[in-house]
Amino acid sequence: MVFNPATADAAMAEQWISEAESASPEQSAELLLRAAEVLLREGELDRADDIVRELIIPELAPNQAVRLSLVRARVFRGHAQFQEALQQLSDPLVQSAIIDAPLPRQLQFSQLRASLFAIEGDHLSAAQEWIFIDPLLASSQQGHNREQIWSSLMQVPTEVLLQHHNSASNRDYLGWLELASVAKDNQGDLESQVRQRDAWLNRWPQHPARKNLPGGLDKLDQLIVERPDKIALLLPVSGRLAAYGKAIRDGFFAAYYASLEQGARLPQVKQYDTEGSDIASVYQQAVRDGNNLIVGPLKKENLTALANNGRGNMPVPTLALNRIPGDRFPNGLYQFGLNPEDEAEQISNIALAKGYRRAMIITPEGAWGGKVAQAFSDNWQKNRGIIVASTNFDADSNNYSKQIKDVLQIDASIHRRNQLQQIIGNRPQFEPYRRTDVDFIFLVARPNEGRAIKPLLAYHYAGDIPVYATSHIYRGTSSPDKDQDINGVHFIDIPWILNETSPLRQAISNELPHSGNYQRMYALGVDSFRLQLRLSQLQHNDSGRLFGETGTLRLNDKRQIERKLSLAEIQEGKPVTVPMSEEIDTLH
Repeated sequence: MVFNPATADAAMAEQWISEAESASPEQSAELLLRAAEVLLREGELDRADDIVRELIIPELAPNQAVRLSLVRARVFRGHAQFQEALQQLSDPLVQSAIIDAPLPRQLQFSQLRASLFAIEGDHLSAAQEWIFIDPLLASSQQGHNREQIWSSLMQVPTEVLLQHHNSASNRDYLGWLELASVAKDNQGDLESQVRQRDAWLNRWPQHPARKNLPGGLDKLDQLIVERPDKIALLLPVSGRLAAYGKAIRDGFFAAYYASLEQGARLPQVKQYDTEGSDIASVYQQAVRDGNNLIVGPLKKENLTALANNGRGNMPVPTLALNRIPGDRFPNGLYQFGLNPEDEAEQISNIALAKGYRRAMIITPEGAWGGKVAQAFSDNWQKNRGIIVASTNFDADSNNYSKQIKDVLQIDASIHRRNQLQQIIGNRPQFEPYRRTDVDFIFLVARPNEGRAIKPLLAYHYAGDIPVYATSHIYRGTSSPDKDQDINGVHFIDIPWILNETSPLRQAISNELPHSGNYQRMYALGVDSFRLQLRLSQLQHNDSGRLFGETGTLRLNDKRQIERKLSLAEIQEGKPVTVPMSEEIDTLH
């Protein structure tokens, strides 16, 4: 009879622990492993860990060795010690034993390894595990497993995918790598991507991804048929927002002409200045001129006016370059903007995946800092994270020391020293200390503010607390001498900023030497060009993504573009991209 821990309860586990005391070594190990597996199911991680503490893998039967490694890995995973969990599953004896383990055990082992690789940001290894188990799964399980494969591969940079083409020995794995490369290439040229996809289909007639092409690759032909032939670009190119509007326009046309040089068939584009005119009139003129897709407007108040006038349907598909609050919008309205609240939510998710649970928030005073802090807090607490403290600093002041000192409770430790001195009558040997209930700090700060705050954290004994910041902490151009002060800070930013060798970015920088302050607007323009080609692909496919300059883009059920940014760390004054953690809800 095969033991099934799901049918056992905690009382039975305690009975097995008691019986193990007088059993033979092999039987004792079996009873203790059974008990630990039940206790893990009940969420008693420490108890499960304690009862198998004396077991040693080389002294166990192969099946027991695999089970012990799984118990210990799941305990470490539950305590957010992911590297240690992976080490438990990497023991050579366990790796040898898993080959002959029962199929359910092999699946459990590989699924746990895959989830740990994903959490640690090693998405290629995670994909390999999902691919390895795919033929072992029932057909009803393969659909979800292939979504996991695709999700992992979509987080691997294209150059890394290409590097592994020649070293892949598993045929299915090689096919997945090639298909992922097709999906991430030619974002601005549908015809080229169709040719690459069709060539892949010819090379891989038996590949498991062929039946249901992921990522909307099966929709490309339809996109070509339905794409617009005339596009209106509604932007402010005069007035106070002219610099932003012109940067978006220049980014749009940089991507346009780059695709044209590659032989892409592209629509006509007509520009309309939205400054100083009633937005409804400008929009209606664009429609009367025969444009069958509109990009813009940029200003929130203009977008709000159009949404309110839409009466349920926009006359033509409209890709607005901002976002407004609400739950119901006219059909045909798509919203795309660089909202800082999105960054706050993503940092919350990254920190949760790293196993952090107790956060401190440091933001500037005012409505902007408050909105970003609120977005972080809402997502953090929704996922059972704890806000242990928060503080606001005056952005107009150059002295943030008091706020940092207060939130770290340095004065409280000094007060306790003074009380002790009064009691014992002598000055005790003492060094102030900070609070100890913080896993990480969420920081919202502009470059000069961040360069002042990070050293203050070290000065007030908090230099060892991880700091995660929004993109605002990095100016967007390399300044190693100045940014030495924010060494160690993790922040998220758009790929355009973190990849200074991007051909499009270099072309813009060469032609527009004073473009440094508007880099993110150029990226918004580039992606608005690419998005207008693929709105239908994103709308009708849950796994559809655009791998853009402002992030990995997907469409939510409100037809708003959600962005996943890249994670970087300041090292020696320069941003270095680091792997992104991802929480995979497979095993707990």
